[in-house]
Amino acid sequence: MHIPLKHLLSLVSIAALAGCGVSERIVDKDTGMALAVKPAGVIAEHDEEEFEMGPAPYGHYRIVGEPVPDWQPPGFAQRANPLTWTFIGPRPISSEYWSGEANAGGRVVSIAPHPTDANTVYIGTASGGVWKTTNGGTTWTPLTDTLSTLNHGAVAVDPVTPTTVYAATGEYQSGTNGDGLFRSLDSGVTWARIATTAQVGSRCSGLVVNGQTIHVTGSAGYHRSLNGGANWSTLLSGSCSALRVDPVNPQIVYVARSGQGIYKSTNGGGSFALMNNGLPAAGSYSRIVMDISKTNPQVLYAAFLSGGNSAGVYKTTDAGATWTATAAPNFCYPQCSYDAYVGVSPLSENTVFLGGVDPRYATAGILRSLDGGATWAEMTGNNNRVHPDHHTIAWGPTNIIWEGNDGGVWKSTNAGVTWTNVNSTLAASQMYHIALHPTSTARFLGGTQDNGTPERTAESTNWPQLQTGDGGFSAFDPTTTTRRYTTYVYLTLYRWVNSGATDISGPWSGDSINWIAPFVIDPNSSTTIVAGTNRVWRTTDATAATPTWTALSDVNVSDGNTINYIAVAKGASNTIYSGNSAGGVWVTTNGTLWNRRSVGLPSGQISTIVIDPSNPARAYVAYYNTTGGRVFRTTTTGASGWSGVTGTLPSGVAARALAVDFQYEPPVLYVGAGSGVYVSFDDGATWTKNDSTLPNVNIGSLAINTTTRQIVAGTYGRGAWRAALASPPTCFADFNNDGGIDGADVEAFFTAWGAGSATADVNEDGGVDGADVETFFIAWQNGGC
Repeated sequence: MHIPLKHLLSLVSIAALAGCGVSERIVDKDTGMALAVKPAGVIAEHDEEEFEMGPAPYGHYRIVGEPVPDWQPPGFAQRANPLTWTFIGPRPISSEYWSGEANAGGRVVSIAPHPTDANTVYIGTASGGVWKTTNGGTTWTPLTDTLSTLNHGAVAVDPVTPTTVYAATGEYQSGTNGDGLFRSLDSGVTWARIATTAQVGSRCSGLVVNGQTIHVTGSAGYHRSLNGGANWSTLLSGSCSALRVDPVNPQIVYVARSGQGIYKSTNGGGSFALMNNGLPAAGSYSRIVMDISKTNPQVLYAAFLSGGNSAGVYKTTDAGATWTATAAPNFCYPQCSYDAYVGVSPLSENTVFLGGVDPRYATAGILRSLDGGATWAEMTGNNNRVHPDHHTIAWGPTNIIWEGNDGGVWKSTNAGVTWTNVNSTLAASQMYHIALHPTSTARFLGGTQDNGTPERTAESTNWPQLQTGDGGFSAFDPTTTTRRYTTYVYLTLYRWVNSGATDISGPWSGDSINWIAPFVIDPNSSTTIVAGTNRVWRTTDATAATPTWTALSDVNVSDGNTINYIAVAKGASNTIYSGNSAGGVWVTTNGTLWNRRSVGLPSGQISTIVIDPSNPARAYVAYYNTTGGRVFRTTTTGASGWSGVTGTLPSGVAARALAVDFQYEPPVLYVGAGSGVYVSFDDGATWTKNDSTLPNVNIGSLAINTTTRQIVAGTYGRGAWRAALASPPTCFADFNNDGGIDGADVEAFFTAWGAGSATADVNEDGGVDGADVETFFIAWQNGGC
């Protein structure tokens, strides 16, 4: 049958809950027709992930990020950095299928409308910081790019003094790392940290502010400050998934403790009592989300969630003394551990909203009850499209509803009957990987979390969506650039020609496979692709109607885990490096025999391997570890071991991505970290962090185009950023450009160096110092460039 091609053949993959014995269904999204069925248990190695589609596994190493070590607010002295970064999109991801062929901006987990100004709203994006609109969502502005982390869990506006805004970092649902609680006294212009992770935990689920009293819940319990953040107390331990404060009597505080129940305080959070009359038994659920009525605070609704299912939505009309089950369906199946909310309208205690997944392939998207939970109606669908995976809902002062999900922000002015997409200027996409066009400075592919793979096709921040769902590794065919390759999770590999796609996945459905699994086009042959599961696969006829795949290795190359990264040597197609999730590096130089080349390397997750294009024996490997050695070099394909080049890279910084500019000697190294980019001009001895032109965002991927001389960062939270790279001098050892390398060049160099001339910055690190003398003399003594 012919399948529509524009959006990944209009397919949706719905994976069953692990262990349920239900098959995965592939559905044509245009017709609803089942196109194929994969047998249950095909991906048995992933049973701990409850389902294949949707969020990354909790705390996945690609998403967690780390804050800037020893962060200081902007204004402190910072060493000059030679790179100036520019945002290149997507803003927005346009033609996004799940958003109704409209715009998507990235995942939103918290919304805080201004208490009196209906046009002013603050949002907390999952890993792109806090954003603000002052015109009802027409335009959004990022406020926190220079904070120590852009991973956010909750944002709140002080109702007493609405120029005071709070941002709690670290997302509770996905397990990303935060760095405490921040406050702005000037509507988001400047920020200061008022609580560390030792005081409020590293992942936030709830934040309520009323003047000097601040309540915070999250992975480390319930925390309270009575003096504006000067002092903190932890009054409930354990993981707490939800927080509500009585809008009439702030002495009444409700806290949901994961797996234990709902606790109530009548003294402002000083002490708590369990309110479990009529609720599910402790241990039968893992997470609770809840809300309280503003018109009648005696009424609360709470959803009890167990893995991918709802264990029921309950209601109390006596402030928690007794609870009864509502008639709500399994609204957030199959992703209740990730996307679910309860919201009570400020106009009526009987008007309740539930946020789930999406009605097109799951139980529900946004449900509404007008009778206190007795009946429920779906509020999205048909031509009223809202992106799936719903996380948060809030009401503004004129009762405009604001809703946040994996695609961004929607609003409703008629109680949820219709929804307006307001994502045209939100730029918070979460990129796992970015691919550069081989010759064009304008074209890129970015594999994103739940917003597919958008493609930049021109010098614009607007990136139309190419592939839907979750994107991963991508590549342009260097010989036919209308041919592109993209991936869906667990290495479903697609070949695109113009706007048409073909699934060319290999016979690896029974393998253990990473969530975001690697593939690479052989730099020596555009028809050869090498991919990694728990072994290495290769096809030499990638452009054939049905490519033939061959396993080049057995499963030993994964050391009992999965492959994270693969690199193929330029000029030597059979020299392949493979790095796995246990920290092992395996190398073949003949495409058949593999050797474990891990002497001198640590355990841990490998992030990147980069091979010298002129010397297959020289390579660099980077690790997601945050301490010890994280970047290493070999000159012998690892046969003689690896040398550490981590140098002064600060403790706490993971080498989440690595790019190497081999046009310099020594090569210039770039590390993408959990909050920015570090560069080394001396082969890893010393490192310098980016300046404020790049946000402190988790870096998912780095890539260098030596032809166009640009470096690009695909970030997990702030889209794609680009910086121009200087071209190496033709021969800086011939400093006076007279065609010879002799003493006259030394004299000319020291004249420029003594004057502090930028021409003496031969290592291009932004300063003229002793390092330039060393670089110059190495080249001069070698009689080369």
